[in-house]
Amino acid sequence: MKKPVLTVFLGVILAAATLAQSNTLFDDTRLCSIYITIPADSLQVIYDSVLSDHYFMARFVFDDNATRDTLENVGFRLRGNTSRASKKKSFKISFNEYVSGRKYQGVKKINLNGEHNDPTMIREKLYYDLWKKAGMVERRTSFVKMYINGSYYGLYTNLEEMEKEWLTRVYKENGGNLFKCAWPADLVYHGPDQQTYKNLENGTVTGGRVYELQTNKSQDDYASLVGLITMLDHPTVGTFPSDIASILNVDHYLKALALDVATGNWDDYAYNKNNFYLYDNPSDSTYDFITYDPDNTFGVDWEGTDWAIRDCRNWVNTNMQLPLAQKLLAVPVFFNRYKLFLDTIANTVIHPDSVFPHIDAYKALIQQAAVADTYRTLDYGYTVADFNNAFIKAIDLHTPYGLKPFLVKRKQSILNQLYPSGIKDNATQNRNLVVFPNPAGESISFSLADPSVQVISAQILDLSGKVQLEFDNLHGMAILPVQSLMLGMYLLRVSSPDVVFQAKFIKK
Repeated sequence: MKKPVLTVFLGVILAAATLAQSNTLFDDTRLCSIYITIPADSLQVIYDSVLSDHYFMARFVFDDNATRDTLENVGFRLRGNTSRASKKKSFKISFNEYVSGRKYQGVKKINLNGEHNDPTMIREKLYYDLWKKAGMVERRTSFVKMYINGSYYGLYTNLEEMEKEWLTRVYKENGGNLFKCAWPADLVYHGPDQQTYKNLENGTVTGGRVYELQTNKSQDDYASLVGLITMLDHPTVGTFPSDIASILNVDHYLKALALDVATGNWDDYAYNKNNFYLYDNPSDSTYDFITYDPDNTFGVDWEGTDWAIRDCRNWVNTNMQLPLAQKLLAVPVFFNRYKLFLDTIANTVIHPDSVFPHIDAYKALIQQAAVADTYRTLDYGYTVADFNNAFIKAIDLHTPYGLKPFLVKRKQSILNQLYPSGIKDNATQNRNLVVFPNPAGESISFSLADPSVQVISAQILDLSGKVQLEFDNLHGMAILPVQSLMLGMYLLRVSSPDVVFQAKFIKK
């Protein structure tokens, strides 16, 4: 018997309402579960054809420990690069592959990473948390338990897909070109023809373009990207700092580089010409730089390098042409900004007092799921003892640091390298820049020890490095209103054409 149309219609509305009420897909305070039901022969084909990006039809269930949502006819496939050859696979789920336009909790796709080469299983998640803490655009992540056809496949990191829905959420619009850049994405100039850059093939196991356009694919317009690469290759003497700032969010890149350096993320642009996005932001027509795939971090090593002590002032790989990093850091004012970002990140973002409670909370959250995850043992033989010990000590040559010891050593090595004389930043910089009154109320004033220095701009940042107030075209003005700031400690950064100064102050 056919159901009355009204009954079916009301059922659809109620089901949609149930899904809409849930907002826990990326809740990192709870350990949710994902259940995939897929025909056995489809699953076998997925495992037999590891380089394929074909989506197979499956049922998806999401259980957040309070509610349970079911979606039929989702797309399910493998994802990743070298992880496709691992025994513990990583997966991608597409909610709109077979139902056009469908979203689940506001997204069309999610990525499930197996973290098979990390005995702690939290490095990638931790990096994205610190990326957000540093004031960068958020990529939401959480931990989930994964089941396929009723069998437990282990603990996974659930990552938001970086596409138009993500752009809309973090930028409030999605009209710009988003390029996914994979090895060997060095941003080296190969002439003015767009097609040359489109023809460059990346070194991933599934292939594709080095600079792969993720949005506006029908236009396939690489003109602005070629313009950025051209400027890096043909810098105009004397005007390069202002020229590059007109098409690149320079501070955004310098902060991203500083975070990679502070976390030992060597599989990035500046060391391995890999794993970044460039977004041509329509709001100001400049490119933003965004790191992705940060699993080789916090001491993970493949080549015998001690990433905890590598010199933060000379991080960039000199064996490669990496003009974005090399040309920017050759400009004194940009290099000084980079060092200030490093100082702030070392003293706040990666500081053990800040990060260790975060690490402990995640370990407690995932402990049982990680112990029960037999798939995580298949690639490197990591035991339960290895999981527990990896937070506090070395496990093997691949992970020569425990997560916590790495952060302790990295923080101190950065500060020692920035201030080799042993004089800390406050003492050094307060000789150059004085803020008063301190604590401050409605406004602050500042003065420099050298009155001949021409201050052109100022920024006030919170201790995560996020800019709260900006002041341009100062032309000698040294009184800045701060009444809008919340109570707490801030950094005042003032810039001249050649030098950047910094000092801390308290807003009361």
